Amino acid sequence: MFEIYSAILSTLVSADLGISLKDLKKILYKEKYKNTESLEISKSIDTVSRKLEDSKEIIENALLEMEEQKKLFEQMKKEAEISQQISSMNEEQVSALNELLEKTLNRQDKKAFPKNFLWNLFFCVLSAVLGFLLGKYL
Repeated sequence: MFEIYSAILSTLVSADLGISLKDLKKILYKEKYKNTESLEISKSIDTVSRKLEDSKEIIENALLEMEEQKKLFEQMKKEAEISQQISSMNEEQVSALNELLEKTLNRQDKKAFPKNFLWNLFFCVLSAVLGFLLGKYL
């Protein structure tokens, strides 16, 4: 609608003033295009601003997630250190227990040696006597 009125007005003004129709159209549409261009630029700036805000939110979320991951990693690291300490303590306790058992077994072996030797000697003599008797009488 604006274009029809502007065309009629431009024709009348160009006839009265002696200005060419093209120049008059350029002058009239120049203001319209300025507003349109500034409106498009402002829309583009708004779009860029929104996208930057979205990007900012995404980056903030990523940073929060990284912070949580870092805390989780620190916690897991502490747990691993504690586990390693417990493991080393267990190794020390196991080696101490092994030494204690070896000493106990060695003492028992030393105490049991005379008893075992006498029993072995008794059964050896008994088997020799029984073997001799069986061989003689059978």
